[in-house]
Amino acid sequence: MVDVSAELGRLSELRELTGPAAAAVLHAAGWEGERRNPAKEWATTWRRDGAHAWIQGDGPSVEVEFTLWYREVEEEWPDPDTYIDDLYDAASAELPRVAAQLESGELGARLEAVEEDLTDGVDYIDHTAWRISDKVLLAGVKHDDTEAPVQLVVVVREYGGAVEDDGGEWL
Repeated sequence: MVDVSAELGRLSELRELTGPAAAAVLHAAGWEGERRNPAKEWATTWRRDGAHAWIQGDGPSVEVEFTLWYREVEEEWPDPDTYIDDLYDAASAELPRVAAQLESGELGARLEAVEEDLTDGVDYIDHTAWRISDKVLLAGVKHDDTEAPVQLVVVVREYGGAVEDDGGEWL
């Protein structure tokens, strides 16, 4: 699984998390940009070593979501409900390892655990969240709908700044 600690460190240090600034951080870290939204001057989707990054929203504030692990939901399985539960369990089993990696890496001393809900209304199957400077850092397992894969994501966004989804797709 790709370690995105360095990218998260650089993103958290940005005075303002904008699309061009996030794109510059990803480019400098060796991510391959893919232009999926022609209305933007910067790439909104990125790939590196089997992981994906998605810069979501229109400035000034954006959200950067790294998808570190994902598995497609296979409808041909005999019991999709059992299969999906297995995917949830597999992703949730990886979450503590990702959280520990973030807490023990270069971000560790800067991460602040808080009691408040930092999900911004997103329904995660399981998650861990921190404040870092004026940003939110969240690692979580999600499954947006029956057609989407189960994903383990790490998200960085401005604290208190809801990002409006631009309707783009990262895959």
